[in-house]
Amino acid sequence: MDKEESVKKKKKSFRARMAAKKLEWFVFFLITALVIVIAWPFCTMTVEAGHTGVYFSRFFGGTVQDRPYGEGLHFLFPWDAIIPYDCRLQSKEYSVTALTRGALQVKVDMTVLWYVRPDQTGPLHIQAGPSYRERVIDPSTISTVRSVIGNYEQSRLYDENPLQLQDDVLNLLSETLRNAQFTIRAILIREIQLPDQMSNAISEKFVAEQNVLAARYNVLESIEIFKKTYVEAESTRIAQSIVNQGMSEAYLRYMGIQATLELAKSDNAKLVIIGDKDGMPLILNPGTMDTSNTLPQGLRSEDYIPQGQEGARMQSMMNTFDRMQGYLGVMDNVLGDLLTRFPQANDGTGSVDLPQASQVPLNQREED
Repeated sequence: MDKEESVKKKKKSFRARMAAKKLEWFVFFLITALVIVIAWPFCTMTVEAGHTGVYFSRFFGGTVQDRPYGEGLHFLFPWDAIIPYDCRLQSKEYSVTALTRGALQVKVDMTVLWYVRPDQTGPLHIQAGPSYRERVIDPSTISTVRSVIGNYEQSRLYDENPLQLQDDVLNLLSETLRNAQFTIRAILIREIQLPDQMSNAISEKFVAEQNVLAARYNVLESIEIFKKTYVEAESTRIAQSIVNQGMSEAYLRYMGIQATLELAKSDNAKLVIIGDKDGMPLILNPGTMDTSNTLPQGLRSEDYIPQGQEGARMQSMMNTFDRMQGYLGVMDNVLGDLLTRFPQANDGTGSVDLPQASQVPLNQREED
């Protein structure tokens, strides 16, 4: 019995010791985790993308200049620090007021682009620190712009290439900061503001120049129009001269006879005109002008002739119409013979024997 009781006591004491050990380990891990959670922000540093860290050791030498800390997670003592520097391309806008060589006050709006060299962040931290832009770049830029514009005549600001001012400022600023731990990438001139009176005068000057150019082009246009009109008139004169040289009297008579023949062949002619200055008839198929069908049955055209002076005038017109019919028969033969002989003639149509009055048959009205 005593032996069993001693064994039981030993087991109880072992379990008690194990329970005490577990509690101790639990407290240890709990305290360790709590310490890690509390100390983690002070013992680690994450360098973001595009940045470079500079390590500062409080008790072992201060700033580490020869070892830049790149992107990622870094461990450090809680009393030390890692200072990040942005090494990406950065920009800053400036508005600088300066005087030209002629004491003209101008305002220049510009943008400066620069970036920090990653291997120079240590020396940059020692010499200027994180506020290096306010300490170095800003005053250097403003001073450089004023110095460059002070060497410019006022006319160069708007007469010359505006890129020249950018290049001059960039070259001088780069020379001023040649030993700095960052690089000036570009100078961008956004606007150059002149005084209002100066701007108005320049605008009026450009307007006047454009007006002069416009007037000059108007003169040139008028000259070209004159040349064109002169060439057209000269061409017309030469063409008319050539045509007039071949426009003989015999040729004109031939053309008139030919036109008369074409008119005589027309089936739609309703009017006959006779007698021009040469005695040639212009005929429009008088054979179709038969008015007998338009009269009532049993009546003649003579029945419609009134008495007195009006009747005499109408009778004279009817006599003229009958005479035209007589000429038609003779002219038909003459024109046909003329068209047959004309192509063989060497000197135009030559002379044409027109019928005499005695050869034209007259009807009873003409004899009366």
